[in-house]
Amino acid sequence: MTQERPSPASSDDTTTTNISDQHLSPPSSPSTSFDSAYESSDASTSSMDSDGSEPVVSKKPRPPVRSWPASDEIALLEAVADHREKLGRLPSPKDLAAALRGRLRAEDRLSTDQISGRLRALRSRYDNAALRLSRGIVPVKDSDVTIYRLSKLIWAGTRRGKREKKPRAADDARKDPREFGELTELYPCLSAEVETIDAGCGSGVLKRAFGRIGDDTAARLEAKVKIQRLAEARSSAALDRLRTNVARELLRFVE
Repeated sequence: MTQERPSPASSDDTTTTNISDQHLSPPSSPSTSFDSAYESSDASTSSMDSDGSEPVVSKKPRPPVRSWPASDEIALLEAVADHREKLGRLPSPKDLAAALRGRLRAEDRLSTDQISGRLRALRSRYDNAALRLSRGIVPVKDSDVTIYRLSKLIWAGTRRGKREKKPRAADDARKDPREFGELTELYPCLSAEVETIDAGCGSGVLKRAFGRIGDDTAARLEAKVKIQRLAEARSSAALDRLRTNVARELLRFVE
């Protein structure tokens, strides 16, 4: 008579808690990794063949090993976040390669194809981590928490590689036009640009059309104008410093 041997029960090492990513910190109990969805423990299951031969042991596959170390991924995300904060846009792979030179553990990862591929992988992992976090499952490693927070700075508000659809100007146009003075108080930078453009036309048509602009479109354009003005101010300050240095060097040759 063949006696069946009970297979060991697999344990669930995932802990779920109601937690916001604003207070994200690695839990003391095991949780999930930023690399992949939460895994059950690597327990093996065994079963005895009916003829009494040796049990067949099956193991669950291990999650894939990172091709980039966490420190290099953090350096990459820091470079992207810094570039976007300063210039208001995402950097090109060529810009990133220049910014990361000397900062990675492996300098052979600085090709544009490798950088682009790693950013796509990090973006996909951020989307998955954000979904798990909404269910109360937090990253387990300090490095994964850092990667999540940096990724959120870059990609928050977008999902699965697609940016949120921006409203077209006609979608939020107002039927009751507002006065230019009212819009100047709400959107001072944008209003100044509209006034400058309209002065070049000399007809006043653009200022009248500005009164029908919707708040969503106006707020988006106001933010863009502010970013552009900040970039111009920084560029102007850098030019002033350069001119000062040139003048200082030339004064050394004045007799």
